[in-house]
Amino acid sequence: MQKIKFLKDNSIHFGVLKLMFERIICTFNDYDDITDDMISNGFVELNEHNDTIQGNYEDYKYIYKKDADCSTIILTIDPEDIYKEPEIPSIPETDISEYTPTIDDIKNQKINELSNTCNLNITNGVHVQIGENLEHFSYKDEDQVNIKELFDLAIQTQVPLYYHADGLSCKLYTVEQIINIYTSNAINKMHHITYFNQLKLYIKSLSEIDEVKAVNYGDELTGKYLETYNEAMQQAKLGMSTLLGVQNDENNN
Repeated sequence: MQKIKFLKDNSIHFGVLKLMFERIICTFNDYDDITDDMISNGFVELNEHNDTIQGNYEDYKYIYKKDADCSTIILTIDPEDIYKEPEIPSIPETDISEYTPTIDDIKNQKINELSNTCNLNITNGVHVQIGENLEHFSYKDEDQVNIKELFDLAIQTQVPLYYHADGLSCKLYTVEQIINIYTSNAINKMHHITYFNQLKLYIKSLSEIDEVKAVNYGDELTGKYLETYNEAMQQAKLGMSTLLGVQNDENNN
């Protein structure tokens, strides 16, 4: 979550920023409080600890598109860059009524559905035991970057560092706790990516529409798909153990 200050009236808001060429996607927690007038002078991103400016976006003051349903505003640096609804060609009713999805259509729809579930399970993150408490750590794109940087710094310096779990304020975590936070999320990500890929291959092998429709995220893998999954996960855990072992050897020398 990023701390955002609008230059028009110095109001502070919290959200997620994602740069996209000459546009920036802004998803706000308090979307209803963001006005066009506030946007008109741009904004800056503040450091969450000391309020120093760590990102200047004063040029992104033109609205490309607003999406109230998902609390998102897309801003652009070009005043003539305005979103236009794509034209949808009209289809004769006879064509619609006569259209029957093919098995490949059903497979693609199912794979897209499972892909979304896979991504959600990754970005939702994991619970990690911290002392006597079970704390939750999300793993969205910005979280993945932050946690990896935290992990690298902890491994290199071998000193406790500050971070925060979801909904909690920053506090000091030991090197072992930071390693556990990173490895738990990294292994969870590998699990879901590997599982989804094998489930996708299984779906592609099916020949009946009803079989495809019956597949759900969480179904147990079998046969060669399970074997590949187990081999991949074993290798991932070995790679993680080797990484930690190498880092420990370097720190002890």
